This record gives sequence, C-alpha cells and structure tokens, in this order.
Amino acid sequence: MWLALLAALAIGLSGCPRPLPKTQVSLDTLVGEYNANAAAVPRLWARVKVRAAKYDPLTGLETRSHGSRLLPPNGLLLLSKGKNPLGTHNFVLIVRETLAHELARVGVSRDEGVYYMWQRMWEKEAQWGRVELAGAPNIPQLPIDPLGLLAVLAVCQLPGDFTHLPTVALTMNTRPSEQYAYVLTYVDRRPISRQIGFRRELHFVWHDEKPRRLFRINFFDSRGRRVMAANVGDYRPIDVSTMEDPPQHPPIMPTDIEIAWFDDQDRKTSKVHLWLSEMTAVETWDVSQCRFKENLPGDIPPEKVIQVDKGIVRPPKGVRK
Repeated sequence: MWLALLAALAIGLSGCPRPLPKTQVSLDTLVGEYNANAAAVPRLWARVKVRAAKYDPLTGLETRSHGSRLLPPNGLLLLSKGKNPLGTHNFVLIVRETLAHELARVGVSRDEGVYYMWQRMWEKEAQWGRVELAGAPNIPQLPIDPLGLLAVLAVCQLPGDFTHLPTVALTMNTRPSEQYAYVLTYVDRRPISRQIGFRRELHFVWHDEKPRRLFRINFFDSRGRRVMAANVGDYRPIDVSTMEDPPQHPPIMPTDIEIAWFDDQDRKTSKVHLWLSEMTAVETWDVSQCRFKENLPGDIPPEKVIQVDKGIVRPPKGVRK
C-alpha cells in the first residue's frame, strides 16, 4: 500500500508529460527556412554591449569581468560575406573603452585568410591562425573563437546539400525535461587528418508555428569534447532599407547572445554576453576594419602575438596524411 501511495505521489509531483508538437517539418524545410533568412543578410553593422568574464574552473566563481548591460554600447560588430555562402566571411567584433581606445578585437579576415583575437583588458596578448587549418587536431582553441561567433549570429548559411560534405543531419529532442527541439549536427572533414567529425550541434525550437528559431549551439573539438556553447534569443529585424533590392520581409537575428567556453572536464572557463542593437545592412563601412595585422595595437609585445597553428603544413591537394 505504501509503495502504491509513494508512486502516486511521485506521479502527482512530476505532473503529466508535456505533449509533443503536432507537426514536424523535414530537414529540407528547416534548413531552407534558415538559409532563406541568412541569405538576405549580405552585410551587417550593429552596436553591441559586451560583458566578458573569466571563471575559476575549480570553484566555478567569476574571477574577472568587464562591461555591463546597464552601460551604453561598448562594442561594434561588422560582417561582410564572401561570394561562397559556406566560405570565409570578413567579420570583426570590436570592444572599446572609448572611441579612441580599443580593448579587444575578435575577427576573421578573408584578405589575409586568418582568424584572430587580441585583447588588452587584462593582459596584452594576441592569438591567430589560418582559416584553412581551423579545427585541425592539436591546434589550441582561441580564448574567444571568431569562427564560432559567426555561427551564433544565425545569419550565415548552413549546407543545403545533404549528400556531400560539409552537411547537416537531423535528430529530434523529445525529452520532456528539456526544450523540445530540432537538432542539426554539422558534419565535415577536419583539416590535416581528413577525418569526418562533428563540428557543432544546433538546436531549433520545435513547435507548430513559424519561425523555427535557433536557440542553442554546442561546439566540439577534434576529440569530440564540447569546448564552447551558446544560448541565443530575443530575435529582432535587421534594417535592410539601404539595400538596392531589399527583401520583402526583413531578416531577423538574435540580439541576446551568451557564449561560454569550457575546459577538458566541461568546466566553464570564460563567458561573453552580447546584446546587439541598431542592426543594419548598411554598406558604408570599410572591410579593412576586419584585417588582423594592420589593426593590431603596437603596444602588444611581439612575443605575445602567438600563431596557434605555427609549424603545421597542409598536405598538397590530393595527398592524404
């Protein structure tokens, strides 16, 4: 009798499972909707409030921080896409103390073929690597990964061909204890090793209404360990009124973006929170702002400018290693 009462009590406390949505769209439809929105954003300019923090992985406590949502925007986000939707794009996130004094940059330069980060908030240091080698085994992750930042903006297209690499595959999260979701796994070959592996995992809201928006992304290294995770939300339209041929419906993007980085034991080591505003497709800014070398401050010592893939040589095309 007591066992029956306890079982009934447990059922009452837990409640009834949430019903699954009544409809489920196909992989083609989900990616097609996402890509249609992303393709409508050839360029982007936005103001950003940036809050960065470091954590002690043993205690989980915050040790250093900079910025606040309560202060005026202290950053600028710039994006200019290349012709290949899945290729390299010019991108930079600039963090400022004043208009004349920059504290950090995180970016990708198509001209130089590099991704990079430098900062002088806490220490004066810079790290960079070649885009063509990004994700190869034994290359350290940048403290803030610009290629990952690009993915969380939800305005860069996903592979639309599901028969060749890179591609995405679909699974469904039906666990009642979590957000029901379409889960896309991005699959590609890694540089140098040529091994096929999971790059990231994208979670889209699963419900019976449009739009089906991205709300979480997990990023994995060459060992299959989670190194970065992002939660995104508060979607708002991008001003496309300055475009020569603006889309009928303004594209949308998340304006509340929280990104965390993890060590090998999945303990949080740092976090960046971005709040975007005034997003526009205006074309009046110069893509030279996205370059690494010419925008690197002269007060960062040369020995603190680290190439993370130094000494790694890509095999010639057609040669497997």
